Amino acid sequence: MRLWRLVLILLMALTTRPTTTLAADGGPWSSFEKNTLNPGELSQATPADVGLPFERVSIPSNGRQLDGFLVRAEASCQPALALLIFHGRGETVADWINVQKFLRGKCISSLVFDYSGHGRSSSPGTIDNINEDSVAALDAFLNIFPASARRCLLSHSLGGGPMLYAATNGKATADCVIVASPFSSLRDIAIRGGAPEQVILKLPDVWNNVEAARRLEIPLFWVHSRTDKTIPIDLGQKVYDAKTGAKAADVIDGFDHNAIYKEMPDAIWSPIIEFAKGR
Repeated sequence: MRLWRLVLILLMALTTRPTTTLAADGGPWSSFEKNTLNPGELSQATPADVGLPFERVSIPSNGRQLDGFLVRAEASCQPALALLIFHGRGETVADWINVQKFLRGKCISSLVFDYSGHGRSSSPGTIDNINEDSVAALDAFLNIFPASARRCLLSHSLGGGPMLYAATNGKATADCVIVASPFSSLRDIAIRGGAPEQVILKLPDVWNNVEAARRLEIPLFWVHSRTDKTIPIDLGQKVYDAKTGAKAADVIDGFDHNAIYKEMPDAIWSPIIEFAKGR
């Protein structure tokens, strides 16, 4: 199911329920969190299945444990570059194994982790927990890779929310961020889908990537396909336009929403890598 349609369905269900019911079962985002942010373990695949050396890491996050795959580039790869990957909705670390193999072939280390409620990570997956997870993962990533290396954050789709949260709320930060197919805010997705604006605007304004981009102090790279049927390109454009200072974009044609980790085309990855290298 397309992301914006799923969010719309959930929000419409929420906004037609009495306020007392919402308060009783955890608030206006509880149904969204339960149905969207808790897929559990979808695959047991690991990088070893594609012949890739890796470390399975456990990242502490406020009493929870986050599962992750750490793949290091060859020691001879210089200058050192590492990416922390924030995956999208309905994905787990297993979906990004081939990307990690691809990146290692390009002399790039990577760490991909599962949010709470995803894969083998602790439950539950809530917006607050995932925001905490994003900061914890960023701290772990920066501790694993020394400041002598270039360190960047990469998000896909829904992952843009927690990634930009970490980049603007963490105590330490990376050298750059890359947002692939981001949305502007959950509110925007719902309103775009036809939900009544006056009702949606009463909901908490969570994962507002436009506001986060305005506060972002490090360089940003945005990549989006005009043919993305999941998140319309103009929602990503809002995120890019909000960023002041150093930024760049790669607007492409002919690729679907998940091409970044399924087909891994050069049209997407070549400019990402060049930007991450600081070129």
